[in-house]
Amino acid sequence: MGMAASQARLLSITARLSNNEMEQQSIAYSKQRLSDNSEQINDAYLDALSATKYQVLTGYNGADATYADLTYNNLTGLNSVANGKQYLVKDNKGKVLVTSAIKKAFEAGNGDFNIFLKSLGYTQSNIDVTKHSDSEEAIHDAWDQYLASVGKSINDYDSQHILNFDYTSFSQDSFDGYVTYNTAYTTTANGQTVNLYKDSDGYYKERYLLQAYKTEDPTTGDTIVQVGYQTEAQQGTENYNVVNGVTYNTETGKFTYTNMDGEEVETDVLYADSSQDGTTAYLSEEQKNYLTLQSGNTYTDENGVSYDITKESKALNYEGTTTAQRELYDYAVALTEAYYNNSNSNSSETLKYDAETVNYYKNIFNAMSTSGYTTTQNETNLKDTDWFVEQLKSGALTLSYYSTTDKAFVGTTLNSDESITEQEDSSAMVIAEQVYQNQMDQLESQDKQFDLQLNKLESEHNALQTEYDSVKSVISKNVEKSFNIFNA
Repeated sequence: MGMAASQARLLSITARLSNNEMEQQSIAYSKQRLSDNSEQINDAYLDALSATKYQVLTGYNGADATYADLTYNNLTGLNSVANGKQYLVKDNKGKVLVTSAIKKAFEAGNGDFNIFLKSLGYTQSNIDVTKHSDSEEAIHDAWDQYLASVGKSINDYDSQHILNFDYTSFSQDSFDGYVTYNTAYTTTANGQTVNLYKDSDGYYKERYLLQAYKTEDPTTGDTIVQVGYQTEAQQGTENYNVVNGVTYNTETGKFTYTNMDGEEVETDVLYADSSQDGTTAYLSEEQKNYLTLQSGNTYTDENGVSYDITKESKALNYEGTTTAQRELYDYAVALTEAYYNNSNSNSSETLKYDAETVNYYKNIFNAMSTSGYTTTQNETNLKDTDWFVEQLKSGALTLSYYSTTDKAFVGTTLNSDESITEQEDSSAMVIAEQVYQNQMDQLESQDKQFDLQLNKLESEHNALQTEYDSVKSVISKNVEKSFNIFNA
């Protein structure tokens, strides 16, 4: 081999050795990165093994408790929680979070619980409408409870029940009122019509409560105390009907008047009847002015005024003010509607009755009526555990449950409620283990590939080194031989 050729070959081998060493170093760095990745994968796997999720107790399989992921639907659904509690969710403005179906039913009801239930396919009527006598008795009892709650008489003066079974004014779409309530109006001797009331003691005129009020003397302009009463139309105004012959003592808070026997009487409370002509007031300490039956339908009041009483029927509309009164009214209406619809051959409506379901919806309805309501724009959120828990933790949503003791929803929290628990996320663990195994398999495969490449590079490096040493030896001998020739 010539000197020049040997030198060129040596340079080529040196370059290849350098490149080989660089590739080995690069693969060594890659193997180091694999080791770092392995540590990160292992850390992530350990974190996943300690992961938990919120769940709600839904029942028992023998002695073993069963749980479901904590979602809005799983928590607030009917009988979804093992202990039977009913849960309510509100937003941070205090409005009840409901499904779109409940929102639609509530808006259809427009304050009427029966229509709300009907929109959901249910009724609170629990009577067997095919048994007419039993049904009518149940309807009477229901109306009796409502009427008693609002202070109305249950029976006429002649002991006849005020309800009639003459249901003729239902519309096809909804309940519009029905002719069931016997009331009475009177005609006095001069032809004037006067409304009467009745209770178990008979018919009566309701007197007006007298009040003392300050006004201005039209003559002197001085402030004086006057006595008078207000009609229903005058309530909330400064208009009074002046009653003469009565004085009021501002120090004792008592009225003084002359009774029908000519005696001067002092009393805390005083009532007045307006006369036929509206000018004279008949005074009494009793609120009710009972009429006395003379003959037929003719009655007289305690002042001798004669009245002819004629009964009339009218729709028995709601006149209560409390939630309890409204519930009694709605229940009575539900029974009456069910009875009527069964008697109406044109009605094909079939509604389900279930006491638990009715009570469940009643609690929701009352809460919505009191607090207002809202919905989520994305209904799938109601099935999403992560969304629900995040909203609760951030304070965007709050929890409460219905207390049968307090008869109201009572606040609770994610971490304090006995029905909610934080469990190991077994499904997440399975997924994490699969991910971990897949990633470690990939790392192991890559590591083996790097080892094969390193072995190949090592073999190539050894071969190049041997060739390098051989060429270098040849060059050294050639140089030595050349020096010997020139020296000779």
